[in-house]
Amino acid sequence: MRAAPPPPELTSRPSRSQERRLRRRRRRVALYSGFAVVAALVVCAVTVVFFYRTGTEGPPTPRAAADQMLRSMGENSINEFEGSLCEAKRSQAGAILREFNSGLVQYGQTLDGITWRVTKQTPVSRDEVSLDVDVTLVTLEKGTKKRENRPFPMRLQTLQDRGWYVCNIEILTL
Repeated sequence: MRAAPPPPELTSRPSRSQERRLRRRRRRVALYSGFAVVAALVVCAVTVVFFYRTGTEGPPTPRAAADQMLRSMGENSINEFEGSLCEAKRSQAGAILREFNSGLVQYGQTLDGITWRVTKQTPVSRDEVSLDVDVTLVTLEKGTKKRENRPFPMRLQTLQDRGWYVCNIEILTL
């Protein structure tokens, strides 16, 4: 006669050395999984930064940056205006454009157009150029349809950072 097999509690329980190996294996799996997650996050972050930095390029010259900014002011295009400003000023683009439209166009008038001419281009450094611009605002009175040309000189500071961007707008007095 054969002996009865041992109860399942005795056979299914691993030995102490097996338990230690299983615990070490679980710790290693958790550690390697953590490393894999961190590495994946780093790769994603680097990819996003790379595409963000290389995806946007500004105008090729300081004059082109000024043209883009003034054209967007005339068209009241906030997106184009924001794209013409340097990164430090982009968050203020809406306020700058509103101040421009409300401060220069009087009540009862609408802005009919803007013309401009760059009169002086002064290099300040390799990455910074100052532009003196003669801007003429063409306003139209709502009731009488009378046109008025108002000269409006300004100085624009442009900086180069993957293209040229306007970073400071200074209104000059007549």
